[in-house]
Amino acid sequence: MRYLGWVLGMLLSGNLAADPVVPAAVPDAVAPLNQILSSVEYFREGRQSGCGLRATGDTKDNIWLNVLVTVFVKDNGATYGVVKVVARQVEMKDGVPLLRDGKMSYLSRGRISKAWIQPQSGRQPLIHQNGESPHSDGYMATVEFASTMDLLVAMAREDFKVGLSRDEADELYAFDQRLSQYEAKKLSTCMANLRAQIEERKIQNIF
Repeated sequence: MRYLGWVLGMLLSGNLAADPVVPAAVPDAVAPLNQILSSVEYFREGRQSGCGLRATGDTKDNIWLNVLVTVFVKDNGATYGVVKVVARQVEMKDGVPLLRDGKMSYLSRGRISKAWIQPQSGRQPLIHQNGESPHSDGYMATVEFASTMDLLVAMAREDFKVGLSRDEADELYAFDQRLSQYEAKKLSTCMANLRAQIEERKIQNIF
């Protein structure tokens, strides 16, 4: 529970808007365009069940990225984190995205076998044993709750890199978008509600 209190304090302290430390140049990292960093929340039966951050962006090569880091509480009070990285190739025609049935279409770029998130401060979540789930256009892992909370704080305050491995080669992307005060408030509210749900479930399990 100390991690939830810590992240709430960091999010509400106003430090999110502080000038970031300029990282060393990484020539092999691609900086996505149109970056958006936003809070996400999940509910189960009207109760807060999860909170997190989503980072999106696209590249000059028409690769669309979706990076999602979340923490959850189960009905029995158990907590855990999830990291998911999706990288899709947008199908283009005459210089514009090709729509099929009104939806964006994508091309296969090969299976992602591994993905990771590396904040400037070096925090990375601990992956649970057998918690990895690679698939065609994305990679997902179940991770340890407390270290995922550390990662969420780092992502809100720092530049971070997202790496992924495919059958042919590795790819590295650099994100530098900061969490707005509006999104920070949404995340802190979600975390407060999640903390209340965790405490409630602990009491229910005791009795």
